[in-house]
Amino acid sequence: MPTVLTVSKQHAEGKLALMQLTAGGIAGLSEICLLHPLDVIKTRFQLQKAGTSAQYSSLGHCFTDMYRTEGLLSFYKGILPPIMAETPKRGTKFLVFEQYKRLFLLFDGISQPYVFLLAGFLSGCTEAFVVNPFETVKVRLQSERVAFAAQQNAFTLAREILKKDGFGLRGLNKGLTATICRHGGIEYSFSSFIGLYCRKLSLSVQHSLGRSKESYPGTPT
Repeated sequence: MPTVLTVSKQHAEGKLALMQLTAGGIAGLSEICLLHPLDVIKTRFQLQKAGTSAQYSSLGHCFTDMYRTEGLLSFYKGILPPIMAETPKRGTKFLVFEQYKRLFLLFDGISQPYVFLLAGFLSGCTEAFVVNPFETVKVRLQSERVAFAAQQNAFTLAREILKKDGFGLRGLNKGLTATICRHGGIEYSFSSFIGLYCRKLSLSVQHSLGRSKESYPGTPT
C-alpha cells in the first residue's frame, strides 16, 4: 500500500511539473512575441554611439526609421534565440529552484524567508548560464541594421562567434556577469523573497476574514 501511494504521489508531482512547464512555456512564448519589438528598439538605443550619422532621436523616430529602411520584420530580428531558450529557461527555473529550496530547508538555522532568497538567487544564477549564449546571439542580430531577409540566421552567427571567440566570456558567454546579476540578484532572489511575504500576507488576511465570519454567524459565505 505505501508503495502504491508513493508511485501515485510521484505521478501527481510529475504531472504538476509538466503542467507548470507547459504553462510557463506558453506564457513565455506569448511574452516574447508581444514584447520583442520593444526589446529590439531598446538594444538599438543602447548600442548607438554619440556623434554618428545613424542616430535615433526618439522612440517614434526609431520605429519609423526601422520600418522604412529595414521593413516590418526588422522588429523581430533575433527572435529565434529567445524562443529556443524559453523552454530550457523555464524548465531550469522550476527544477533548480525546488531543489535548492529543499537543500536549504535541511539546515535548521536558516529561516524560511532566507531559504527562498538563497534558492531564488542560485536558481537565477543557474538559469543565467543557460540563457546567456542565446542572449549574446540575440543582441548581435538585433544590432545589425540590414533588412531581415539579408540577415544571417541565428545558427550561422552562433557558429561564427564560437569559431572566432570561443564559448568563454569573450565569445558566446559575453556579458555573463550582467546576466547573473539580472537573473540571480534581482529577478529571482527578490521576487522569491517578496512572493513569500505576499503569500503570508494573503493567508493572514484569509485567516482574519475567517475569524471575522465566525464572530458574526449571519455573515454570508
